[in-house]
Parts: sequence; C-alpha cells; structure tokens
Amino acid sequence: MTSRDTSPSRQSGKKSLLPSTSLFIKYSAMIVSLILLIFSTLTLLSIKNQKDILYQEKVNAGEMLLSQLANRAVLPLIENDMLNLHSLIKEMKGVKEVVYVAIVDDKKIIRAHTDSARVGSPLESSSETLSSGRQGSSLTKPMTFMNQNVGSVVLGVSIDSIDHEMKKERLSLIKKNSIFCFVALLMGVGVAFLFTRWAQQDLPLPFGSETLGKPAPLHPADFSVNRTQATILSAGIKDFKAYSGAMDPKALLNDLNQFFSIATDGILEHGGYVDKISGDVVIGVFKSSPFQKNPTIRAIRCAISIKKTLEQASTQGNPLLSRAGFGISSGVVLSGPLLSQDGRETTFIGESFKEASSLNAMAGPGEIIVSKDVFQSTEKFVSAEPLPPRETTQRTESWESFRLLHIAERKDEG
Repeated sequence: MTSRDTSPSRQSGKKSLLPSTSLFIKYSAMIVSLILLIFSTLTLLSIKNQKDILYQEKVNAGEMLLSQLANRAVLPLIENDMLNLHSLIKEMKGVKEVVYVAIVDDKKIIRAHTDSARVGSPLESSSETLSSGRQGSSLTKPMTFMNQNVGSVVLGVSIDSIDHEMKKERLSLIKKNSIFCFVALLMGVGVAFLFTRWAQQDLPLPFGSETLGKPAPLHPADFSVNRTQATILSAGIKDFKAYSGAMDPKALLNDLNQFFSIATDGILEHGGYVDKISGDVVIGVFKSSPFQKNPTIRAIRCAISIKKTLEQASTQGNPLLSRAGFGISSGVVLSGPLLSQDGRETTFIGESFKEASSLNAMAGPGEIIVSKDVFQSTEKFVSAEPLPPRETTQRTESWESFRLLHIAERKDEG
C-alpha cells in the first residue's frame, strides 16, 4: 500500500515540474531576447552618434584653425612675405589632426605648403588630400583684402584619428553596456521566474497592485532643533530682469555662475554657511563658534570682500558682477534637519531671512544695507548713514536701516 501510495505522488510531482520548467525557459528566452535586442540597438545608435559627434568636433576645430590662419596670412600673402608664410605653415605642422596646409594665391598657385616640394605648383584638391596617405577632409577658407579675393587657405583635417578614438570609445561603451546588460539579464531571469510561479501556482506577484507605487514609510531619526543667534547675508543682482532680457541665455548663465561662485566662496572663507541659492540671490548664515566669534562682523567683512572681488572681476567682461547688492540682518533662527527620507539636510528658519531679503531689495548696485540691530551691535567698528524708515509687509510699524560706508581695521573685533 505504501509503495503504491507514494509512487503516484512522485510521478505527479515530476509531471507538475516539467510544465513549470518549460514555461520558465519560455519566459526567460522572451525576456532575454528583448533585453539583448534593446541593448544591441542602443549600443549601435550610441556608437553612431558618438562618431558623428567626434567628426563634427574635428571639423569645427579645423574650421577654427582655418579662420585663424586665414586672418594671419592675408598681409604676408599680399606683401609676398614668404618667410612669414612659411612660419605660419611651420606652426601648423605640430597639430595632430592636420594632414596638410596650403596657402594659395588668387591664381590657385601654392605659395606655401607643409610639403615644400609643392610650392609653386597649381593646387589640385584630390591629390592634396591623398598626398599624405591618410584619410582626410579638405577645408577651404578664402582670404579677402578690401573686399577683393587675394587667395585662400586649404586645410586637410585627418579623419584617421576619429577612427582611433572611436575604437577606444567603442570598447568603453561596449564594456559599460555589457555590465548593464548583464544586470538586466539577471533581473529578467528573476522576473521570468516570478511570472512562472504566478502562472503555475496562481500566486499573486510579490510586486502586486496593493504595494505598487506606494513610497516606503518614513522613519526619521530623533530631530534635534537648535535655537541660536545668527546673522543673515543676502546677496543678489539688482535689476536682474532688465539685464537678463537683453542677454544670450548661455552667456547669462555663465555670468550668473561666476557671481554664485564668488559669493559662495566668500561666505565659506568667512566661516559662514551657504543656506541656499534662489534665483539670482545667495543666502549666507553666520553663527558664533568657539573658534569664530562675532558673526555680525564676519558677515559685514564677507559682504565687503565679495563686493571688492566682484568689482575686480567685472572689469574682465562680466558687467553683471557690478550690479550686486547686499542686505544684512541678525536675529534668532531655528536650525535642524529638513524632513526628508534621509533626514540629513539642515535648514534654517527665522524672521531674519525675510528682513535680510527686504534689505537686499533696498540696496542699490554695490551697496550694503544693514538692519538697526546689526548697526547697533557693530557701531564701534563701522560707519554708516541712516536710511528713511520704510513700511514692510511683515510689520505694521516702521523700522530703520543703514547704508554701510566703512568698517574699521581692528584686531579686537572678534
């Protein structure tokens, strides 16, 4: 009885395993084929796109060299200054991508060439390109003087280097994609296994609709909130909207990034914290510590230092840097971790931030406006002129502010 009872169960167990195994192989084959097809297509497209980018970079570099050479070769060609013409050609010999360089006159006669044997002979485009035995692309730039054609510069750009660089890029790209593909294949096999179990045993997927899309529950650590006295520095660009309206977006972004870099470096050098960058404004927070006391003096010195650095940098072609204004206030702020999944980002909260922003709005280009509290705490060290009281949206009473004029150079300031 026992033998007959157990035997059928083993047979049935084998029969139930075979369809599952075949289904798993089927799902795995489908998913693996799909993954390989996707990654192969993406790899081929990436290689082609990278080759086009490299080719365009070579052509652009060649056109830039060509323009520079054409501008420098006009006068020597007119004056028949062969020494300068050959000097220009000699400079181009060291450029890796250049196959050949030829300077020809308006009659297509070669006046200077990287191959001195070609000087004096007519220019033949096809033979020039192949003379070095390397694959290249020929670029031509006409030279004009007083609206008259005086000749042209012909530059052969090497394409062989593109193939050499593409081999390196192709290998690197294949290695990276192979790693991602291997990981994707492992995940695909895992998904195939889950689908197989679900199809065979009618079990719900472990990533079913009841859990799909729900974020992991937050378990924040014990939040430690500190109350401390701090000085707030707000640095921003005056009339930024009017300035940005007439600027090229890329140039504007470069100018703004330079301002952010100088402002944040200044805050960090004077022992402050860069709280945030909002629009065209940088917010710095200065607190007292055992090694760095008197945060108000440090904030004022920071504003003066940033102002001087911006004024010096503005003379190098960035007028935006001369339009910065500053507002400084002080008061009690709360600091603690911002509520997030990792709970690590520290934030500062306080009315002093609004006041510093209002003072910054009052400041003109190159001006430093401080609050009454800031002035009273540093009155021994600074000279300032009072500004008329101004109503604010946060307060019903008027409040005073001061335009900073000078700070004394004393070692006992803290």
